[in-house]
Amino acid sequence: MKRTSDFTAASGVNDFLRAINELIASGEENLREPLAAECPVVLVVGAPRSGTTVLMQWLKAVGLAVPSNLAARFSGNPLFAGMLQRLLTDPSLGFRDELAVGSGSDGFSSSYGKTRGLLAPHEFSFYFRRFFPVTVGEELTPEQLRRCDTAGFLEGLRRFGEALGAPVGVKAMLIQYHLRLFLGDRRVVVMHTVRDEPDNVVSLLGHRSVVAGDPREWISVRPPEYEWLRELSPVEQVAGQVHFTNQRILQQLAEFPAERVLRLSHDEFCRDPRRLHDRLRESFASVGWPWPRQYHGPDEFKVRRYDAESAEYRAAVEALDRVQELAAASR
Repeated sequence: MKRTSDFTAASGVNDFLRAINELIASGEENLREPLAAECPVVLVVGAPRSGTTVLMQWLKAVGLAVPSNLAARFSGNPLFAGMLQRLLTDPSLGFRDELAVGSGSDGFSSSYGKTRGLLAPHEFSFYFRRFFPVTVGEELTPEQLRRCDTAGFLEGLRRFGEALGAPVGVKAMLIQYHLRLFLGDRRVVVMHTVRDEPDNVVSLLGHRSVVAGDPREWISVRPPEYEWLRELSPVEQVAGQVHFTNQRILQQLAEFPAERVLRLSHDEFCRDPRRLHDRLRESFASVGWPWPRQYHGPDEFKVRRYDAESAEYRAAVEALDRVQELAAASR
């Protein structure tokens, strides 16, 4: 056990979070009891800029237990994180609204995948890295795969869900090239969002310029083709990143029972999110978890599309064709 002075002397946000989570984790065993039930866990996957963030915000809005920006600070103990999140969101635990924080977010807005607000959804990356040797979403080596603790990862998420009394939804892009790790758990549901690929390419290329300051700078997930893709032009890199990520996800999901896979078009989701709620209820029921909640989410979201006649859209189409030709020639 570290001394209190070690915690207060920590320099920087990450050092402080590591210190406080070590302290919290040391008490987890005192709180743990057998899980009441193994609730469903929804893993949200997809290419970067495909709509995963708004999907996480929507899952929170319809009643799933989604790790928040606050809970992410306590990823060393997901049960405690869930209890804390519930303390701030469950009216029955308040007293004359003395802990009222509203929604803790600014609705469905985000800035390049980052949400704003105490209770807005978070990617929970620190938690993922406790159980999987990942820094970015990429293909792991056989040795790294042997070090994965999928059971421990799911147990912690379910304790978070138990604290909030709901199934769990989490963005799983860090581990989406290895979804087969979850094949054996019948209550893991995978939600794969797919955006029109040229649209996705244009958006992601712009994201590079804003976030990294340079369209040549690779950001986010790395499909298995990363090594040769990074030698290409920026638009071709991004085209391969989007296309081969979707391809690898689809290859894995083909092995899952159909009732555990929710593949959705981002455009169709935006036009009719209620339909996804119906599909989610059906999926939960098929794995023995009735979900009685009625739909209380938005009726629609704004669909954002790029002009198919624009130079950037046409360049994206050409880049997608090019990287697929290169991949075919290398086989």
